[in-house]
Amino acid sequence: MPQRKIIKASDLSGMYIYQDPKRGTIFYDILTNKGYILTSSDVKTYTIFTAMLPLCLVVALGSLSLFSNNYLMALIIFAVLFISYELLFRVFFFYKLPEAENWHPVKKESIFVQMARNFTTPRLVILIVLLSALSVLMPLYARMQNFEGMNLYAMYVIEFLTMAVDFIAIVALTLKIRNNY
Repeated sequence: MPQRKIIKASDLSGMYIYQDPKRGTIFYDILTNKGYILTSSDVKTYTIFTAMLPLCLVVALGSLSLFSNNYLMALIIFAVLFISYELLFRVFFFYKLPEAENWHPVKKESIFVQMARNFTTPRLVILIVLLSALSVLMPLYARMQNFEGMNLYAMYVIEFLTMAVDFIAIVALTLKIRNNY
């Protein structure tokens, strides 16, 4: 039976996670502008917190079938779940962690530079090609299927997001080629 990999606090990464050489792993709370120290024993609870957004999305999308495609009800369910889950985690988890006194976040690299460093050139090219194809084919599919109302608007939102990620990947590829990341 394979062993489970034990995740340490130093393995965590994310938008509000900082690795401080003196204090260890710090979660930066943008609401209070304070840093909270995460230890390896807090990792399991933090990973549950990171699953919050996908879990709320799945529940909200699942509620669509319960309420016969009532998008407003699904949006309300998502908002209530997300806000309550966020508040519960902040009050009962983050605000009970030790605070990093006199700590200020350092500036992180942009998403463009992170993608340029973390992805190989062929991988970025494949990503750009697939996202470009998807952003062209989605409106064609919507037109062929005669989408109307909320389905059409949802397709436009997904297409816009796809084009935005495609733009990010193009800029990252340009940076990778220019700067030899």
